[in-house]
Amino acid sequence: MTSKIPTEIDGLRVNTALRFYHEILGLEQLHYGLWDNDPFTMEGLKVAQERYSDHLISYFPESVKVVLDVGAGTGATSEKLKNKGYDVEALSPDPYQQYLFNKNRDVKFHLAKFQEFKPEKKYDLVLMSESCQYIPMDQLFGVVKNCATGGYLLINDYFITHPDNTAMSKSGHNMDAFYKEAEKNGFELIKEEDITDQAAVSLDLAKSWMDRYLVPSLDLVGYSIGRKHPKLMKLLTWLFRKKIKQYHDDMMLLDSEHFKRVKRYKILLFKVPA
Repeated sequence: MTSKIPTEIDGLRVNTALRFYHEILGLEQLHYGLWDNDPFTMEGLKVAQERYSDHLISYFPESVKVVLDVGAGTGATSEKLKNKGYDVEALSPDPYQQYLFNKNRDVKFHLAKFQEFKPEKKYDLVLMSESCQYIPMDQLFGVVKNCATGGYLLINDYFITHPDNTAMSKSGHNMDAFYKEAEKNGFELIKEEDITDQAAVSLDLAKSWMDRYLVPSLDLVGYSIGRKHPKLMKLLTWLFRKKIKQYHDDMMLLDSEHFKRVKRYKILLFKVPA
């Protein structure tokens, strides 16, 4: 076990956003959350995230004992599953997540991309909590079959339903295409639930933080540099034009109403073919 936080292992790099959410914001769970009139605060978010993971576990069929948690984050859900008596293993391509598991969790961790994972045992259920969107559809179902033949696939993630050629349409699988790919691979959809409205509150909270703290701070720094060094400011604006565009795109992604027009956040339980 190492106490030093890695930056890259065998070409797999640390997700810096994850480190920010965990180390700076103090979040143990990294998904959107399931809001229910909770306080519009950091503590409210944590309550919503706990409710979310409990609700997700309620989808587990009674026969499920062995679980693979794909894209396990800090390991909070894996730990909760272990405490509930499940035989759970975790998987992620992020060395920082491996570091957190080695440091804090008594759960076996696989450092790997899911599409390259070679299971050594059969799992009753593959859990993909906001990780499905990162796996190419033409590879996802085949790997799940190898992991959980005759078992279950439980997904909670957002899917694109009304693409609009904006940055909002660039992340997530197309919903119709995903259903068709699942059916083509013999996966039977047992249960589904749309939790878009409850999950999207997290975007409103994130945007309120950005508007209150980050945007004014950046404006103040830009004003200070521009007033004292206008030519330097013009040069910096040109040099970082791609980063600036990315920043504006990221801000747009926090628009919950736009999110709800383009995407639906769903929980999907599939039966994996034998």
